[in-house]
Amino acid sequence: MQKDLGIIGGMGPEATCVLFERIIKGTDAKRDQDHINITILNDPSIPDRTAFLLKKEGAQDFTIPIKEKARQLEALGCEVIAIPCSTSHVLLDDIRTALDHAQLLDMPKLAAASAKRTDASRTGILATDGTVRFGLYEQALRAEGITTVLPSPPIQQKVMAIIYDHVKAGRAVPDGLLDDIFADLEAQGCDTAILGCTELSVIGIPPIVRGIHVIDALSSLAEGCVAACGAPSRPLL
Repeated sequence: MQKDLGIIGGMGPEATCVLFERIIKGTDAKRDQDHINITILNDPSIPDRTAFLLKKEGAQDFTIPIKEKARQLEALGCEVIAIPCSTSHVLLDDIRTALDHAQLLDMPKLAAASAKRTDASRTGILATDGTVRFGLYEQALRAEGITTVLPSPPIQQKVMAIIYDHVKAGRAVPDGLLDDIFADLEAQGCDTAILGCTELSVIGIPPIVRGIHVIDALSSLAEGCVAACGAPSRPLL
């Protein structure tokens, strides 16, 4: 019997929509009834995660509303819960304290396992300043024996520009920004890159850029949702 899935969304809303779509596409369903029962609580009012982690003035604790959403989902019968926001995972252990029994999936660990399956050896991490500052993906990748690389400081600014000035602002991403980012990773000898911010998952980055294999953490989370809920799976293209 399949388990019910809960998604704490809104960080941002488009990434939540993409996760839902990828779970559907990653489920080997022959009829409506074969799909996972999913409850999505899409709350875009959740405070900015990076601002709180970097202790910016006026930033609010984002874990409070996320914990409340987790409790609501558990009360609705969800046995598996996913959060399509990498930066929130910095405080995942704290968020877990809100739950009595539901399984809270760990997106960075799922993405690192995906990288391991591709025989990655040197992986660049594309994520928010908050995620990078706390070494979220570095820890997960190193646990898999994979060397990690961060963009140079000027390139990290461009990663943040894509996330905040373009995707979250609803503006198209200039081709030159992505090319600069992957050129930097190529120069640092990366064979793999992790899209460690779900906002990067919505802009259609190809699976291979400049010879670098791209691992999308949101796709890894979608696959993890299907597996944890016990649903039949099909590969995500």
